[in-house]
Amino acid sequence: MANGGWYGTQAEWDAAERPLSSLDPIFEEFAKANGFALSKNLKDWPERSLRANMPLASLLQVFRGSLDANAWKVWAVCSDDRGDRRYWQQAFIADGVTDNQLSAGLKTYLVEGLGRLTAWNAQPQDLVFATRIGLP
Repeated sequence: MANGGWYGTQAEWDAAERPLSSLDPIFEEFAKANGFALSKNLKDWPERSLRANMPLASLLQVFRGSLDANAWKVWAVCSDDRGDRRYWQQAFIADGVTDNQLSAGLKTYLVEGLGRLTAWNAQPQDLVFATRIGLP
């Protein structure tokens, strides 16, 4: 599934994506209030992504860590492409939280992630080398 293409049943998808669909109003409100674009289920994986240029490329992402466990991750990442090199800062705001923990804590996780992105954007010189880009 990492490369896209869901091959399970609709019932399996509904179970995998739960509780994200019920949290969509929180994602939508946060995106609108903070200038993020919201996308859903990239590459057919249960996730929500909030993207903005702050001015650096900034992402808050909530995704299921595995289909075999009730464990969600909340990830913040800020990156800057400089020539053929990408620099970044990234951190897990939450790792391995259950459906119930995600539902109860989503607003807090998003606010914490926004704080990290804001700090990283304010100090782009502190981003660390991540990878080379644009190679044939």
